[in-house]
Amino acid sequence: MRRVTGKQVVDTSAADFDELVSRHEGVVLDVGTGDGKHAYHVARRRPAELVVGLDAAKDNLRRIAAKAAAKPAKGGVSNLLYVWAGVERLPAELHSVTEVHVLMPWGSLLRGMLGSDLTMLRDLAAVCVPNAEFLITLNLHAWRPAVPEVGTHPEPTPASALRDLAPVLAAQRWRLDEADYLDAEEIDALATSWTRRLNSSRDQLDVLALRGVINARDAGGGDGA
Repeated sequence: MRRVTGKQVVDTSAADFDELVSRHEGVVLDVGTGDGKHAYHVARRRPAELVVGLDAAKDNLRRIAAKAAAKPAKGGVSNLLYVWAGVERLPAELHSVTEVHVLMPWGSLLRGMLGSDLTMLRDLAAVCVPNAEFLITLNLHAWRPAVPEVGTHPEPTPASALRDLAPVLAAQRWRLDEADYLDAEEIDALATSWTRRLNSSRDQLDVLALRGVINARDAGGGDGA
């Protein structure tokens, strides 16, 4: 596992990651973390949990990773890892994830969350414990006009997501329970640079939030293992 600590990238072994997991009540995985501000925000608010911000672009992580690695008096947080990796090839050391965040995905990550990359959904489910929670937020302006990443998927609404996307996700052990538009306060609470940038360029930012459970114990009669 390649961990970004600022200017450096260091290897974190499976044993080191296991030890970190053992010292925390859960593992929150922020997929496509971008510059890492959302993961940092979550780690500050939830010190009992280990937060892993994962992104394929390591340079975007350097500034906030350096801050996270500093002493607590200078904003450092001990329960936060920034990992240099793409979601298409998750680190072999990653496991025991109790919550997955995918905020404002783009590119291949957006295609995956829309059900166009079933391997991505399966691989993420494989690193999660039974009944892991998920939050996906979709920037609906990706359909206005539609970008190539959305393919043939029409702009989702709460109703269409529950009707059309839910069965696709369910087949990969992602049970979609709720789909709702976020208001301005809820969007701001995501604490991402991307949402703030989009908010500043539009009179109104439209975001659809999808929430549910991965590896639900009642899915297929198993325990999700």
